[in-house]
Amino acid sequence: MSLSGRSLMVVLICALLESVRCAEGSWFEIDEGDGSLLIPDLIIKYGYEVESHSVTTEDGYELTMFRILPRQPTETKKLPVLMVHGLMSSSVDFIIIGPNNSLAYLLADNGYDVWLANARGTRYSRKHSTLSVDSEEYWSFSWHEIGYYDLPAKIDYILNTTSSNKLQYIGFSQGTTAFFVMGSTRPEYNDKIALMIALSPAVLIRRFRSPIVWLIVEALKEIKRRKIPYGNFEIVPHSYLSYYIVQVICAEDDPNNVCYKFISLFTGFDPDGYDQKLITEYSGHFPAGASINQFIHYAQVYTNNGFQQYDYGRKQNIQRYGTKKPPVYNLKLVTAPILMYYGLNDWLVHPQDVLDLVKKLPRVIAAKQVTDERFNHIDFIAAKNVRSLLYDQVIEAMEEYNQN
Repeated sequence: MSLSGRSLMVVLICALLESVRCAEGSWFEIDEGDGSLLIPDLIIKYGYEVESHSVTTEDGYELTMFRILPRQPTETKKLPVLMVHGLMSSSVDFIIIGPNNSLAYLLADNGYDVWLANARGTRYSRKHSTLSVDSEEYWSFSWHEIGYYDLPAKIDYILNTTSSNKLQYIGFSQGTTAFFVMGSTRPEYNDKIALMIALSPAVLIRRFRSPIVWLIVEALKEIKRRKIPYGNFEIVPHSYLSYYIVQVICAEDDPNNVCYKFISLFTGFDPDGYDQKLITEYSGHFPAGASINQFIHYAQVYTNNGFQQYDYGRKQNIQRYGTKKPPVYNLKLVTAPILMYYGLNDWLVHPQDVLDLVKKLPRVIAAKQVTDERFNHIDFIAAKNVRSLLYDQVIEAMEEYNQN
């Protein structure tokens, strides 16, 4: 039996037994060495047609998107789909668990034209029309700029390329944060969104449970309190060194290895949903690079108990915004239809924060809890059972919004 045939058989058997945790060995169709491949090479390896597209933002950042073409033509044309990844990651979020499981591949299998975003500062989007990537000026951005500049540039490019009036949007974690920035600061783009799928929406951050994130937030607060000077710079850049370290210290036959424990302290514990081979290969892609300001901005949202623009300090705030404090994003302006999914065991995005967010938005179709009570933050892109618990539902919901 071929590898793809074996994977399909596993899925069918699990479905028949109404079980999603019955895998033998690695659950997914992934190979040793996938962590060393570039995303286009990884997509081609698994039999999909991919294109690379370059987009330049209004403020000069040159961004790369990967386009996965539909596997089969459909009787009726479907809207293109823009997929936007989480903090410190890249578009690998949507393909890393391989065919028959990854959301991007499933969408292409269902006739969708899939566009994978890579935010500024990540390993695939590190160019600027005038600035050097080694300069402090280059890294003077947070996720505000990703929402205000990157997303509109990508949306316009996709719509122009595909001759569509609208697209469907799927965001995970920071990919949702950036969307709500765009929807509130450039509300005209709401009319270009047929449906927005928010996977673990990181917007109101009041009740996170991760002790590691708590330590990071406290450290950043202390830096601000003591007025310790710091510049704009890259944090956690991409390096294959992490890939080789994980291969050495995190044995695949030890379900309680240090990698699992460390990840769980960030995202929440879900031992049955964990696949060590996947984490090993994912470590070749993650982290992918980010600005220190992205972390600081999240910390400010938590500290200020509100979804606000970046806090530059009183003096610069007055210069930039005309007020001492940064303005709050007006979520009432986000009029695109939104479908949210959240996990009860998500240590980064608390379920109650998601429900509070729903109350602030004018057009939420539904906010759905993933039924597995152990489902955590990373499970949205990496759980063994993510297809049956989440992705199949997402695709079914998207089918109702395929009209320009």
